[in-house]
Amino acid sequence: MDGSPAKTEAIRELAEQIQELYGVASEIRKAEMLRIQDAEKLSLAKLAERVGISKARADQILKAERGKGGDVTEPSTIPEPVPVVAAIVTSRLGVLVGRRNDGKPPWTFIAGKIEPGESPADAAVREVKEETGLRIRAGGIIGRRIHPATNRSIVYMAARPVRGTEVFVGDEEELAEVRWVTPAEADKLMDGAIYEPVREHLRQALER
Repeated sequence: MDGSPAKTEAIRELAEQIQELYGVASEIRKAEMLRIQDAEKLSLAKLAERVGISKARADQILKAERGKGGDVTEPSTIPEPVPVVAAIVTSRLGVLVGRRNDGKPPWTFIAGKIEPGESPADAAVREVKEETGLRIRAGGIIGRRIHPATNRSIVYMAARPVRGTEVFVGDEEELAEVRWVTPAEADKLMDGAIYEPVREHLRQALER
């Protein structure tokens, strides 16, 4: 049975579960860092030592979570933008992308705002169904970042189709086209601006 499709699928699902658990553990650590920093106002070096990571990594996490580069403990009266989930949907046909009507950007992965009370996984399932008609199963979180162009907090979520691969434009106000493309085609359409952890995920998922 070695190398059988069933075994390959089981291994892939296990890898996704491990990735998801890693994402959960990372989120717990980030939340604890913010709690400690808000409660105790530690220096960056002491905070990093407390949670067992490097000072540079602690600085990176806090800046990403707070979405600004200055004093991370300074309060702000400006509401933070609603986080966005980007579904990285892969299948034997490639990765699912959409062409936006507003051209900002021209091509993107299927994405949308995370509604109050939703998890990133739930939001990914909903957005993909609404925008492309495709039913998916969300996997693990690939990564998170503050997008350098929009300053929006984005969660990149791995996903796979569960009932076929046929897609159509479900939201004509937002999208002009949806289609499956290869990683190389996606990179070209997005002008080489794909987030590096997503690029690596596509290599592992599709370029085997």
